[in-house]
Parts: sequence; structure tokens; C-alpha cells
Amino acid sequence: MEEWKYMEAIDAMTERRSVRSFSDRKIPEEVLARILKAGLHAASGGNLQPWSVIVERDPERSEKLGKLLKYPFVEKAPVNLLFLLDWHKLAVYSRCKKAPFAEHLSTNHFFIAWDDTVLSAQAMETAAWLSGIGSCFIGHIMDCSEELKQMYHLPALTFPALLLSMGYPKKMPPKPRKLTKEMMIFEGVYPDFTDEEIIAAYDRKYENREIAFSDTTSAGKSRIDLFRQSLLAVYREEEAEQILREALERGYLTEIQRLFGIHYHPGREIGGDLPERLRNQGLFPF
Repeated sequence: MEEWKYMEAIDAMTERRSVRSFSDRKIPEEVLARILKAGLHAASGGNLQPWSVIVERDPERSEKLGKLLKYPFVEKAPVNLLFLLDWHKLAVYSRCKKAPFAEHLSTNHFFIAWDDTVLSAQAMETAAWLSGIGSCFIGHIMDCSEELKQMYHLPALTFPALLLSMGYPKKMPPKPRKLTKEMMIFEGVYPDFTDEEIIAAYDRKYENREIAFSDTTSAGKSRIDLFRQSLLAVYREEEAEQILREALERGYLTEIQRLFGIHYHPGREIGGDLPERLRNQGLFPF
């Protein structure tokens, strides 16, 4: 391939964004095949490829999947790719060939296998973007592992890691702000950033990203309760109430408060049932 084509591809990757609005246009078979092939050639520790992907194109199952995840765009996506961490196939092969397979009990290999699964997913997402197809990753698919086990007949030693919803964009979202290269890529050692430098960098990223915060509606009251629960999981009660009062007086939550107080709230993230879900699939090496 000529150098200018490589440069075009790299430039296109810098324009990448998550797409959550899809047109009715179908993804041609040959285009989807090329995208999937890109994932097959992703990097993998020891070339083990401890992952699988389920291609979901059935409208009824996609609708069920969207409702399960509470993401309407999943229902509308022409293609949903369900990525699985998968030790099942290698365990069967090893047993038949009398090899001492125990990777599902290894903490190191669990994380390497998870990395491999994500690398394959990223390869397909990039291939899709370069083909003019938008997509969006959903990470909390793992919270629905028991339901997905039934839907897709998942055997032991497999676990849902990611979902990638794909389709031709109906509406292209604005390009999101990112942290600067200086805040993300370091030469040789980690910089000794001051608190002020870190705060300024994130303030630029999240500038003008606030969410209304008041108790004038039932939804607002629910948001207040959720934010209070999140604060109490991290701060002492008097500190939590002070932060809550300040937000109510201000009339909005900052973006970082929304992210960690509402979207990724500690009440849900701390001490969740993921270990039990992994254990149910024979995949708990910790």
C-alpha cells in the first residue's frame, strides 16, 4: 500500500467517535466479512486467541438485547457483535490432546485473555470506522452475563466482555474533546504533575459539560438520592452533605460529578456481583 493511503487511514482514525444513531442501511456481507477478518488477525498472547464473537443480526434478539442493556440504539443497530472471553475451546482441545490446561485458574492469563479479547474488538471497530461504519462499545455487558448465557447458549469457561453495536451513521455526533498529548503520552518517565496542572487539563476537557441538579421534579429528586448514596460510599457524612448542598445551590453537577456520582456511581461499582458471575462460568482465578 502506498504511504499516502496509510496516512489517510491514520488521519481517519483521529476523527473517530462513538456513533449511537444508525440508518436502516444494511452492512454488505463482504464489508462485514472484512471487518471480522481484521479481528482474527489482532495481536494475541502466545497466539492463543482466547476469544470468540457472536454476530447478532436478528431484529427480535437485538431488541431483547437493547432492552436488557437499556440502550435503544442497540435495538436499532444492523449488527451487534458480542465479544466473549473464551477458554472453552482451548480447554476441550487441551484435554483431548492430553495437555495440562489450567489457564482459567490463572490470574495472569485471565487478564491477558481479557486484553486479547479487547484487542480483537478494537481491530474490528477500527476496520468498521475505516469502512464508513459507525459503532459504539458497551462495557457493562458483563453485568448481564446470566441472561446472555441463556440467550446465546454460552458454555462454561466463556464470559461476555464487550458488545459492539455497528451501522452506517444516521447522525454523526460531535467530535468529543480529549486530553492533550502532553497529559496522556510521556517520554521515558511519568511526569511530576501538580494538582493544578491536572485540574486545568480536565477542566478544559469537561468545559461546559454540566447537568441540571435540583429537587423540583421526581427525576431530580431521584438524581439527588443517587448522588447522595454515591458520596456516602466515598466521603464522611458531613462532607457528603456539604458537597450535596453546594451542588444544589449551584444548580448543576459538574461532568466529573455526573460520571462518578450518577453514571459510574460507587454504590453499584464497589462490591458488585461480577466475581460471582465469573465463578458461575468457571472463570474466577482470583
